Amino acid sequence: MQHTIIVGTGLVNEVLSPQQRYLASTSSAGPHEINRLMGRGRKYGEGPLPTFLRAARDAANEGAPIDLLFLAGDSEGDAVVEPLEAVAQAAAVIPAPSSTIPWTELVTAIDRFGGGENGADLRFLIVGCHTEQRVLALASFLRNALGYDDVAVSSHLVGSATLEAHYATLRYNLPTAGVRVLLDLEEAAAYAGLKPAEFAALECTPCRIEPAEARDALGEAPQRIVELLCMHWTRAELRPLAGGFSGSLLFLANGWKGEARTEPMVIKIDDFAQMRRELDGYHQVKDFFGKHVPTFGYPVTQEALLGVGMELAAMEGAPQTLQDTFEEAESEQALSKFTLQFDKALSLLSDRLYRNTGELAWVAPYRTLGLHAEQQRTWFQENGRFALDYLDPDTVEQQHVDLEHLAQMLRLISSNPDAMETQVCVGHGDLNYANVICDVGDNIWFIDWTHCGQAPVELDFAKLENDVKFVMSKLFDESDIPRLRAFEEWLVDHRIPPDIDELPDSLKFVKWDLRFRKILSTLRSIRHACFGLKDDDDWVVYRIALLRYALHTLSFDKRRGKGECHPVQLVHALFSAQALIYDLVADDFHLKIRAERPPSYPERQRISIDESPWPLDCPSYDPPYHVADAVLRASRLDMTDGWADPEDVSLVADASNVLAAKRGDDSGRPLNPRGRTGIAGRGLLGLWGRNMAAAAVVTRGTGTTVELLLGSYEDRAELELTKAFVLSEEKTPDAVLRALDVAAGWRPSVEGEVVFEGYTYDIRQTDHAWVESKAFLFALGSDAPDRFQAGGLFEEVKWYPLSADTVNQVPSGQARFIREAIERLRDAGTLDDEQAAALLARTG
Repeated sequence: MQHTIIVGTGLVNEVLSPQQRYLASTSSAGPHEINRLMGRGRKYGEGPLPTFLRAARDAANEGAPIDLLFLAGDSEGDAVVEPLEAVAQAAAVIPAPSSTIPWTELVTAIDRFGGGENGADLRFLIVGCHTEQRVLALASFLRNALGYDDVAVSSHLVGSATLEAHYATLRYNLPTAGVRVLLDLEEAAAYAGLKPAEFAALECTPCRIEPAEARDALGEAPQRIVELLCMHWTRAELRPLAGGFSGSLLFLANGWKGEARTEPMVIKIDDFAQMRRELDGYHQVKDFFGKHVPTFGYPVTQEALLGVGMELAAMEGAPQTLQDTFEEAESEQALSKFTLQFDKALSLLSDRLYRNTGELAWVAPYRTLGLHAEQQRTWFQENGRFALDYLDPDTVEQQHVDLEHLAQMLRLISSNPDAMETQVCVGHGDLNYANVICDVGDNIWFIDWTHCGQAPVELDFAKLENDVKFVMSKLFDESDIPRLRAFEEWLVDHRIPPDIDELPDSLKFVKWDLRFRKILSTLRSIRHACFGLKDDDDWVVYRIALLRYALHTLSFDKRRGKGECHPVQLVHALFSAQALIYDLVADDFHLKIRAERPPSYPERQRISIDESPWPLDCPSYDPPYHVADAVLRASRLDMTDGWADPEDVSLVADASNVLAAKRGDDSGRPLNPRGRTGIAGRGLLGLWGRNMAAAAVVTRGTGTTVELLLGSYEDRAELELTKAFVLSEEKTPDAVLRALDVAAGWRPSVEGEVVFEGYTYDIRQTDHAWVESKAFLFALGSDAPDRFQAGGLFEEVKWYPLSADTVNQVPSGQARFIREAIERLRDAGTLDDEQAAALLARTG
């Protein structure tokens, strides 16, 4: 038969007496705890502690296997408090001054109760004060020093003047030490061998969890964690804050003490390793965000789970997540409210975290964002097939989505291990709208920092864009699919989308459809905030991050029980992945082949991807130095019509091409912004640093008869755009006209529109010279000339149909210019949406 020893400590006058002379003692539990444990006012002596101990005494007198052991002193101050005097007369009392515990005498007393011979049959219940001191010490000693397996503490039978420490001990220290914490007084009675029904009237129960379905769905261990975290409440109403498909639980808990409502608390429960990462993440950002991240209470462990309660400071009114606010925005006024809160959240993130912790680093984006694994392609095809199978066959047929072809292209781009210089910072890592909480006063808190760490600055912004397009926009149906596709392809092609009044005619439906307008408004805020943090216009990392999340969203399949996305949402994400794959495959980042060089160049020194960034040491790097004789002879210092810089870089140190470089070596030579190339010098490029080139994309006609002006060579099958380097003191628009004059014997009468400007991969590049390009679109009517006089290196210049076959014969770098031009032609109405989409889908 189980034998219970109830060990009482701190049951003396100086701790639990309400008399004024004892309340002033530093040992006093304080009026609040004395009232809670002993009873208030006239009912002093009728509280749960004396009631429980008297019942235990009576049961022991009737022969129940219960013993009482009090640690108390002899003097007036440390005598057992008056309501417990009669109980103490029936208990074994060990003299114990309030500052010490007589360990030897305690062990001897336990042995007298049978602990020496039948210790396995003993169980202990520790009662009294102070929880974080004597109660914890006693319970830990019995459990971990003496080795008794069954040691418990009831939250209704212990107390302390230091409430925070009291709760921390019950929630964390005691469970961690292997001590049972009993939150129901009836449960404690059953544990001690008493009759539970005798204590029902005291209503000493765990916090009641509502609604019932939320409580039932928790499971035993999570429910126990919630009860421990909310033990200071009588009732807790749980509202989920996130979908929780990772296995974690996230709630907003509204609390009550009796009929009085308390400040709410956020509760997060996950496995121990994940929650440890969560806590680490909060510590990383707490100093930056201050009140805009919650304040943590002590964590609670239960089996393999760990839970924490987080309090939100200075809350006004009922809090709501940004996801709730967005999904409930069904009017202009509601959308304005969301936009105001969202912009404030983006500003806080940008100023306090991203900009504050930002630095330049070399990042291999596909590797960093986890897209390089073969499994990604497998998942893409499997998830994409499920999404398409949900649709009407006629709808699928109209969309022309070739998953196998897309997977091949995904393999091509995601296998690129190259690194690039970009901005990294401390980021959230899994930022979504359910992790941003706002109150009616527009106060903002950011929660769930499990994945916090150093990452490209674009990552959190891309996650926000992804979720607003595919996860939270739930009101679309199958009839919206063509418009969703057109809208998404347009968004992928525009780094900063224009305001709604500047949309092309093909997207005018966005203006009158609140569902699309909500997405556009939110996305503009996201991209403005993101690119406002960067020093350049490059957005390849952002698009790669968008691709990562679009592929991930394809697995959020509600029909398969894996997420909250319906079929139309999944297909929308699939369209995005397709558009991004086609867009990225044409980006210069994927055209860089480190060993490629003109025949006259020496072999490039082969270096690993990780050795390419200039900031990283590469002691073995000793590239061959090469400058073509033609470049040396063309120095402007040596000949009147010279087009090259002199070999002595100090003589051109003030030139714009040199000053444009972000880095230089010890000799003052500008360094290639894309890193080491394996060859030093200038090679065939005339200028140190940036060599500016101009290219012409010339089209004529409209609709199905649009043609493209290209030149061809005698000994090569490739077609090329007209292009030329910008000469010294020459403006780029003049250079492109000169190139057309030389190559075709003709100059257009219309002004060209810039469709691309930036770094361009060129096989002639070296460590100290590289190419940047500006491409101009000349969209001509039907009155453009039919024939041209080929010049320069071209054998023939003529019109070719603007088709996928034609574009795919153009070098990939120049094909990028053409694709940009196709977008402009579509916006201008020269190409219709379907024709442009087909061209973009089939070219790269």
